[in-house]
Amino acid sequence: MAWVWNDALHVLDLDSGAPERLYTAARGHTLQNLCSLTAAGDRVVVTEQPVGREHPVTCLEISVATGRADELFGTDWFANHPAHSPHDESWLTFAHEGPAREVPDRIWARHPARAPQGRRVLDQSTDGGTLAVGHERWMFHDLGAVVCAYGESEAGPRGLYAVHPDGRAARLVSAGERDWHCDISRDGRWAVVDTTGPLDAPGRGWQNAGQVSDIVLVDMATGARTPLARTAADRHPRHPHPVFTPDGSAVLYNHGDPSTGEVAVARVPVPQPVS
Repeated sequence: MAWVWNDALHVLDLDSGAPERLYTAARGHTLQNLCSLTAAGDRVVVTEQPVGREHPVTCLEISVATGRADELFGTDWFANHPAHSPHDESWLTFAHEGPAREVPDRIWARHPARAPQGRRVLDQSTDGGTLAVGHERWMFHDLGAVVCAYGESEAGPRGLYAVHPDGRAARLVSAGERDWHCDISRDGRWAVVDTTGPLDAPGRGWQNAGQVSDIVLVDMATGARTPLARTAADRHPRHPHPVFTPDGSAVLYNHGDPSTGEVAVARVPVPQPVS
């Protein structure tokens, strides 16, 4: 495993149990606290930026064997969330961070030959304005991601989209006026979203939200939606943030208690088709 703490990148071999400091931020710089380790455990990507400033940002690839740091690319804007695509690790994904309604190019991907400085994955401009998108979740079964176009978008259609960095057009999987966070099963059959307010409440985004969130299963082929659970929700970290278990049989989410504010992990099974 790999993690960032106190401006240093650490790795841990889970067999030996010996943590190692692999890389320390350059003088006058800081490391962002998100990093990505390859499936083979041989390389880690991490982003570095000047202390007290959001940019410029440099994305580094660190060799676990040697600690050598190679610069992959840089941006003059606030880039974060670097991650290897679990479907094809030659693609590195990252985000243009900032207020969703003000960032027209949230989702990016980088490939050493096809997009060495990165390319925008989704054109968020529409005839009606700009889609405000976020919380991209990269696919295991295909080169792409699911992403939410929030209810606060000035443009539409809003809801859950599938996007791809290899030139394929974005696809609206399922329309929704309150989608917030999303995840996709490893076989690509299901997605799950949580909502800013009850799924069936009038309005969109945070209108009439009432500190309620629904956990909703989405069929990736048809876009059909199936409510799974309802929970209390508030600003970070008290939000559901649903994810599939690795085998896809259940969804885990943060379940909030409105009377105490406490949060616990809850599990809800994914409905299986009748054979």
